Amino acid sequence: MSAFCVASSRPDLLDAALLRPGRLDRLLFCDFPAQHERVDILTVLSRKLPLASDVDLDAIASVTEGFSGADLQALLSDAQLAAVHELLESGDAYKPGKMPVISDNLLKSVASRARPSVSEAEKQRLYGIYSQFLDARKSVAAQSRDTKGKRATLA
Repeated sequence: MSAFCVASSRPDLLDAALLRPGRLDRLLFCDFPAQHERVDILTVLSRKLPLASDVDLDAIASVTEGFSGADLQALLSDAQLAAVHELLESGDAYKPGKMPVISDNLLKSVASRARPSVSEAEKQRLYGIYSQFLDARKSVAAQSRDTKGKRATLA
């Protein structure tokens, strides 16, 4: 018995032969992160960033519904870049000890302009693919139960 694993955020691009019933042993659906999961993701991703003490990651998580982990990473990267530009524009960039810092206002401003990379229509399409895959697996399981203990002849 061999194990085969596929990880994809784009099941629509997988070869149809791979998705036929009986090919994969397990199906694990990883949905877009809920608000508390986005807080956790933002917390981990921002650990090494220069965040001001007033940054409220809970507030950022609440305005990023539908964002993936990659979208949240991009948001933080954009905020870090904006902090660098802010420091350069202030003229303080060359003062000793001055470093770019991501303030709460800056992060909220960047978040207000950010959009999730996957549209709602695309999400619904991907959910449909997942649903079809589940239905096919249920159908195979039912067929398997119906034929248990019966003899079959290949002709």
